[in-house]
Amino acid sequence: MLYDHILVPYDGSVSAKAALAEATRYAKDDPGARLSIIQIVDTELLLAERLKAEKRPTNSTFTPVVPQADYEAAIAELHDAIVGLLPDLMNELTVEFLEETEPGEQIVAYAEEGGCDLIIMGSRGLGALRGILGSVSNYVLREAHMPVLIVKHRAER
Repeated sequence: MLYDHILVPYDGSVSAKAALAEATRYAKDDPGARLSIIQIVDTELLLAERLKAEKRPTNSTFTPVVPQADYEAAIAELHDAIVGLLPDLMNELTVEFLEETEPGEQIVAYAEEGGCDLIIMGSRGLGALRGILGSVSNYVLREAHMPVLIVKHRAER
Protein backbone atom coordinates (compact mmCIF):
# COMPACT_ATOMS: atom_id res chain seq x y z
CA MET A 1 0.00 0.00 0.00
CA LEU A 2 1.59 3.25 -1.16
CA TYR A 3 -0.60 5.57 0.94
CA ASP A 4 -2.71 4.55 3.92
CA HIS A 5 -4.65 7.75 4.52
CA ILE A 6 -5.31 10.40 1.86
CA LEU A 7 -6.71 13.82 2.76
CA VAL A 8 -8.65 15.98 0.29
CA PRO A 9 -9.60 19.53 1.31
CA TYR A 10 -12.78 20.30 -0.66
CA ASP A 11 -14.46 23.64 -1.32
CA GLY A 12 -16.60 22.86 -4.36
CA SER A 13 -14.31 24.68 -6.83
CA VAL A 14 -13.38 23.08 -10.15
CA SER A 15 -9.84 22.55 -8.86
CA ALA A 16 -11.15 20.80 -5.75
CA LYS A 17 -13.36 18.56 -7.90
CA ALA A 18 -10.33 17.64 -10.02
CA ALA A 19 -8.37 16.87 -6.84
CA LEU A 20 -11.22 14.72 -5.56
CA ALA A 21 -11.29 12.78 -8.84
CA GLU A 22 -7.52 12.20 -8.58
CA ALA A 23 -7.81 11.09 -4.96
CA THR A 24 -10.58 8.69 -5.95
CA ARG A 25 -8.23 7.08 -8.49
CA TYR A 26 -5.54 6.73 -5.83
CA ALA A 27 -8.00 5.16 -3.39
CA LYS A 28 -9.45 2.75 -5.97
CA ASP A 29 -5.96 1.65 -7.07
CA ASP A 30 -4.89 1.00 -3.49
CA PRO A 31 -7.40 -1.23 -1.66
CA GLY A 32 -7.36 -0.49 2.03
CA ALA A 33 -6.44 3.17 1.60
CA ARG A 34 -8.66 5.54 3.57
CA LEU A 35 -9.92 8.74 2.02
CA SER A 36 -10.80 11.70 4.26
CA ILE A 37 -12.46 14.77 2.82
CA ILE A 38 -12.66 17.96 4.81
CA GLN A 39 -14.84 20.88 3.88
CA ILE A 40 -13.93 24.08 5.64
CA VAL A 41 -17.21 25.95 5.95
CA ASP A 42 -16.88 29.71 5.46
CA THR A 43 -19.44 31.06 7.92
CA GLU A 44 -18.83 34.63 6.72
CA LEU A 45 -19.86 33.60 3.20
CA LEU A 46 -23.01 31.93 4.56
CA LEU A 47 -23.81 35.12 6.45
CA ALA A 48 -23.22 37.33 3.40
CA GLU A 49 -25.52 35.12 1.31
CA ARG A 50 -28.21 35.30 3.98
CA LEU A 51 -27.96 39.10 4.23
CA LYS A 52 -28.15 39.38 0.45
CA ALA A 53 -31.25 37.16 0.38
CA GLU A 54 -32.83 39.33 3.07
CA LYS A 55 -31.87 42.51 1.14
CA ARG A 56 -29.79 43.79 4.08
CA PRO A 57 -26.54 45.65 3.51
CA THR A 58 -23.51 43.46 4.16
CA ASN A 59 -21.74 46.38 5.84
CA SER A 60 -24.30 46.55 8.66
CA THR A 61 -23.03 47.66 12.05
CA PHE A 62 -24.52 44.65 13.84
CA THR A 63 -22.87 41.24 13.79
CA PRO A 64 -25.58 38.63 13.28
CA VAL A 65 -24.86 34.97 13.82
CA VAL A 66 -25.38 32.46 11.04
CA PRO A 67 -28.58 30.62 11.96
CA GLN A 68 -28.03 26.96 12.80
CA ALA A 69 -30.53 25.91 10.12
CA ASP A 70 -28.55 27.74 7.40
CA TYR A 71 -25.31 26.22 8.64
CA GLU A 72 -26.78 22.71 8.74
CA ALA A 73 -28.37 23.14 5.30
CA ALA A 74 -25.02 24.20 3.81
CA ILE A 75 -23.27 21.23 5.38
CA ALA A 76 -25.96 18.80 4.18
CA GLU A 77 -25.73 20.19 0.64
CA LEU A 78 -21.94 19.85 0.58
CA HIS A 79 -22.07 16.37 2.11
CA ASP A 80 -24.57 15.19 -0.53
CA ALA A 81 -22.43 16.65 -3.33
CA ILE A 82 -19.30 14.89 -2.08
CA VAL A 83 -21.00 11.56 -1.41
CA GLY A 84 -22.67 11.73 -4.83
CA LEU A 85 -19.23 11.93 -6.45
CA LEU A 86 -17.89 8.89 -4.60
CA PRO A 87 -20.59 6.22 -4.25
CA ASP A 88 -18.10 3.35 -4.75
CA LEU A 89 -15.87 4.44 -1.88
CA MET A 90 -18.39 4.86 0.92
CA ASN A 91 -16.80 2.17 3.14
CA GLU A 92 -13.39 3.90 3.14
CA LEU A 93 -14.65 7.48 3.18
CA THR A 94 -14.70 10.03 5.99
CA VAL A 95 -16.29 13.43 5.39
CA GLU A 96 -15.87 16.16 8.02
CA PHE A 97 -16.81 19.80 8.12
CA LEU A 98 -14.78 22.43 9.97
CA GLU A 99 -15.65 26.07 10.53
CA GLU A 100 -13.22 28.36 8.77
CA THR A 101 -10.59 30.12 10.79
CA GLU A 102 -7.35 29.72 8.88
CA PRO A 103 -7.94 27.10 6.17
CA GLY A 104 -4.27 26.32 5.49
CA GLU A 105 -3.52 25.82 9.16
CA GLN A 106 -6.62 23.67 9.61
CA ILE A 107 -5.69 21.44 6.68
CA VAL A 108 -2.13 20.87 7.92
CA ALA A 109 -3.27 20.29 11.51
CA TYR A 110 -5.99 17.85 10.42
CA ALA A 111 -3.51 15.92 8.26
CA GLU A 112 -0.96 15.67 11.05
CA GLU A 113 -3.43 14.81 13.81
CA GLY A 114 -5.30 12.33 11.60
CA GLY A 115 -2.21 10.44 10.49
CA CYS A 116 -2.66 11.32 6.83
CA ASP A 117 0.30 10.43 4.63
CA LEU A 118 -0.80 12.31 1.48
CA ILE A 119 -2.74 15.52 0.84
CA ILE A 120 -4.36 15.93 -2.59
CA MET A 121 -5.82 19.37 -3.19
CA GLY A 122 -6.80 21.77 -5.94
CA SER A 123 -4.42 24.45 -7.12
CA ARG A 124 -6.80 27.25 -6.25
CA GLY A 125 -10.16 27.57 -4.61
CA LEU A 126 -13.10 29.89 -4.72
CA GLY A 127 -11.14 33.01 -3.73
CA ALA A 128 -10.81 36.18 -5.76
CA LEU A 129 -7.36 35.51 -7.23
CA ARG A 130 -7.40 33.45 -10.40
CA GLY A 131 -4.55 32.08 -12.47
CA ILE A 132 -2.01 31.65 -9.67
CA LEU A 133 -1.42 29.06 -7.01
CA GLY A 134 -3.92 29.78 -4.27
CA SER A 135 -2.69 31.07 -0.94
CA VAL A 136 -4.13 28.05 0.89
CA SER A 137 -2.45 25.60 -1.50
CA ASN A 138 0.80 27.52 -1.17
CA TYR A 139 0.59 27.44 2.63
CA VAL A 140 -0.08 23.69 2.71
CA LEU A 141 2.84 23.03 0.32
CA ARG A 142 5.20 24.96 2.61
CA GLU A 143 3.98 23.73 5.99
CA ALA A 144 2.83 20.11 5.58
CA HIS A 145 5.21 17.36 6.69
CA MET A 146 3.85 14.83 4.21
CA PRO A 147 3.64 14.73 0.41
CA VAL A 148 1.22 17.21 -1.15
CA LEU A 149 -0.19 16.71 -4.65
CA ILE A 150 -1.59 19.89 -6.21
CA VAL A 151 -4.09 19.15 -8.98
CA LYS A 152 -4.91 21.65 -11.71
CA HIS A 153 -8.23 21.64 -13.50
CA ARG A 154 -7.86 21.18 -17.26
CA ALA A 155 -8.79 24.81 -17.92
CA GLU A 156 -5.78 25.92 -15.82
CA ARG A 157 -3.24 23.98 -17.88
